Amino acid sequence: MFYATPIGLVKKKMLTALTRGRILERLGKDLIIEPFHEECLGEITYDISLGPEFVFVEPHYTPIIDPENLNVRANRIYANQIFLQPHQFVLGRSAEWIELPNDIFVIISGKSSLARIGLEVEAAHVLHPGHKGYVVLEISNRNTVPVKLKEGMLIAQLLFFKTEPVEPYISKGTFGVQNYIELPNKIRFINIKRERTKAISPSQPRRTKSSP
Repeated sequence: MFYATPIGLVKKKMLTALTRGRILERLGKDLIIEPFHEECLGEITYDISLGPEFVFVEPHYTPIIDPENLNVRANRIYANQIFLQPHQFVLGRSAEWIELPNDIFVIISGKSSLARIGLEVEAAHVLHPGHKGYVVLEISNRNTVPVKLKEGMLIAQLLFFKTEPVEPYISKGTFGVQNYIELPNKIRFINIKRERTKAISPSQPRRTKSSP
């Protein structure tokens, strides 16, 4: 397929997900999923399971979270199951260790079956090329009753995409190798320069065009 640009016709590259066969071709070479369960591999997705590590923010010691001055106190627990209370939030992680080559990135998606019981599973959405470590998940109970989280439950799905080789994420990413669940120690900001506009005084008459 081609499309027009100011310098002529350029071939358009379609972004496509890796299929089951392509994933199996790379698996064990430069693509690592450990442990790997073949029954979790679909035609274009791989289902990851919940691991035994959880991190809660302690509200008694963290009354407010200020992105400009992070001082979050958290409680880390290891358990094969927990009960997430209504409207409660917890960080979890996958049981699988994932390593990506520098020409594959991953999109993380929640599962419809969990969404329908009020369990909202979010993530950074993207695992960058060169990622190494577990997949950290942000889990919220949107329901009005507690929901049990159990080690081994299928918690999210991965979609693999091919890209041009890039610098590995661990060389410049925020968290590096994800050996365990980490909270950020700072939130990045950019400097926004706002142009000052001259205010018009209420007593100052506006100029209007005279009638012909």
